[in-house]
Amino acid sequence: MIEPRDRLIVALDLPSVEAADALVARLGDAVSFYKIGYQLAFAGGLPLAERLTRAGKQVFLDLKLHDIGNTVARGVESVMRLGASFLTVHAYPQTMKAAVEARGSSSLRILAVTVLTSYDDADLASAGYDFTVGELVTPRSLFGLAFEVRPPPAPA
Repeated sequence: MIEPRDRLIVALDLPSVEAADALVARLGDAVSFYKIGYQLAFAGGLPLAERLTRAGKQVFLDLKLHDIGNTVARGVESVMRLGASFLTVHAYPQTMKAAVEARGSSSLRILAVTVLTSYDDADLASAGYDFTVGELVTPRSLFGLAFEVRPPPAPA
């Protein structure tokens, strides 16, 4: 059974590391899992992610990586050194393959973002795609399931 404090992931969607540190301190041992997205990551939040993991907290880096395979792989290796538990990547086959291969046997879990939740069919059409959100999500989901057949080992 998962403890209640381990079920909740608190989003540190804050403008500064100081604000995030204050929230983490205020929550104390009531929370063990935090999400860091773009806003905080680019405001100095990556060293915070490493500090949190050293303090026994879990970290979800919601960075939605998407680049050429080699660049994604090097990014995943850097994220592993931070000790993050989860990392998001865009669900393009080359991106997912590079991320999962770079992760290797580490405990880092790769989460594939098939389509951003704010996108609708009109957004895809304006980007030049000739299909619906549903038609895009299904094959990306299936590819992700087929590729991620080997889950990482359970944390010790």
